[in-house]
Amino acid sequence: MANHVSFYITATEDVDFTKEFKMQTYTRTWEDNSWEVTEAIELEKQPFMENLGQKWSLEDGDSWLENSYDWYCENVGAKWCNIEEVDETQVYGYSAWSPPIEMLGHLAAHMKTDLRMNYEDEFRNFIGVAWADEDGHTSFEETDGDDFVEQLCEKLGIDELPADFEWWDEYEDSGIVPQEWLDDAVYNWFDEQ
Repeated sequence: MANHVSFYITATEDVDFTKEFKMQTYTRTWEDNSWEVTEAIELEKQPFMENLGQKWSLEDGDSWLENSYDWYCENVGAKWCNIEEVDETQVYGYSAWSPPIEMLGHLAAHMKTDLRMNYEDEFRNFIGVAWADEDGHTSFEETDGDDFVEQLCEKLGIDELPADFEWWDEYEDSGIVPQEWLDDAVYNWFDEQ
């Protein structure tokens, strides 16, 4: 299974991301209940990703992107990427193995605005912040999750975490719940970038 990299994108200016993404609405049904679902269409069909060398195949009336793995790696920055939520102020999604930094550049160039993306691997192997300017140029700052574990050990006064370490329990009457401390440290790091 691929490591999921969750990300969220914000703008430095007041923008409305819902105007930049094509969405689709359909009805889902389960047992006797049905409800409407609205979600972003595939990235390769989004306006800011158009004309990036997509080649389409057609079979039985359905079309699909040829060489999608290579196209996604080159133009998105990950072998696949899902946009989960789009609202006026942010975009949230997840990708496989790496953050979608190239996609961020295409979106910024399309919107003609500077964008920022915070991202983290699901196991916090890496944590980072990426930026894209209005011309689509990107940069990023990344850190290793082990750095935060070392800081936690120092805070707890131990050399390393024991094999039976309890992340969600208060550590030896220290007032520190390790997982909460780690989450706060990561989010503070995001804020400092």
